[in-house]
Amino acid sequence: MSEYLTKYFNAPTFSEATTVYDDALLSTVSVDGYYSDGVVTRYQLSGVLGLNATCPTCVTYPCTSGVTIETIVFGRYDLKTTFGSTIGAIKLTVSNVDVHPIGIQLMKDNVEYDVKFSSTDTAFGALGQVNAPITNELSLFSSGVTPPCSSYNFSSLSLPTYIYNGTTWSTDDILSTVSLTNKRNTTAEDSINTLILYIPKISATDFTLRTIAVAPCGGKLTAPLVEIGCPIALPAFNVSGPQPNQSAACLTSIASTLYVGYVSGSTVSGDVRISLNDFIFDDANGNVKATDAWYGINRVNAEGGGAAGEKSRIQVQDGIVINLQSCV
Repeated sequence: MSEYLTKYFNAPTFSEATTVYDDALLSTVSVDGYYSDGVVTRYQLSGVLGLNATCPTCVTYPCTSGVTIETIVFGRYDLKTTFGSTIGAIKLTVSNVDVHPIGIQLMKDNVEYDVKFSSTDTAFGALGQVNAPITNELSLFSSGVTPPCSSYNFSSLSLPTYIYNGTTWSTDDILSTVSLTNKRNTTAEDSINTLILYIPKISATDFTLRTIAVAPCGGKLTAPLVEIGCPIALPAFNVSGPQPNQSAACLTSIASTLYVGYVSGSTVSGDVRISLNDFIFDDANGNVKATDAWYGINRVNAEGGGAAGEKSRIQVQDGIVINLQSCV
């Protein structure tokens, strides 16, 4: 299948079943198409499942210095990544979205994970959280109102699935239907190039991150790249407690600590430099987003830096910096 869906069948195992249903009462037969339990794949036609075909081997790729999905070819890409015993925040980056749209679906140990990005684009101010209407399904993103290929406007596409075998991407060329309905709404002024989110790993117990990337256009060397980093501890910076407005943020003493997941900001000469669209967390693993509020920060930790004793303020919404101002 193109994505994980809840389905029902009339036998103890999928290999023994004769029909796939949409409901637990087995009253509504599922639409024709390919179905798989991850072990075998079967085609259902007129409510009857066909022969079992063994699924291609899906290698779980261990994170070393990061993993990259290059969506140059029109298709659906399926990658499983493990992270060992290291704890920290896993940075997932999708670049070149301004050139070609892309669909992203995430699962942690086969449980759907919300796809909620921030963007590096600040041309029209902070975009805040970037997401499709349904965050725990395949989510599609494009830049501006006119996508660069007509196929992005379709409600679905038949695509080959590419699976990573540890060395190369391979496909059996069997097409599966991928829904393209869960698209993020865009405007003419809405320009996104690089999308970033952070996935927490809060214990030494490993998990498998399954990343599905759908390239409805493909065909160019500048097609979207999906990069999955390894867990790292996020950098800390000092803040005031959460405040209801700008004035309070500047007047309150800086005596607390938060952590930044960089999107547009960076570390400069050892100092955290926060920028619009950066993620702000309560912990170094990126597990809990900071409370929606204003915060006072040292000016040296704001974009551009500043002198000792100077302060700035940031507004955080949905765990993302949407305002950054100097305290005057």
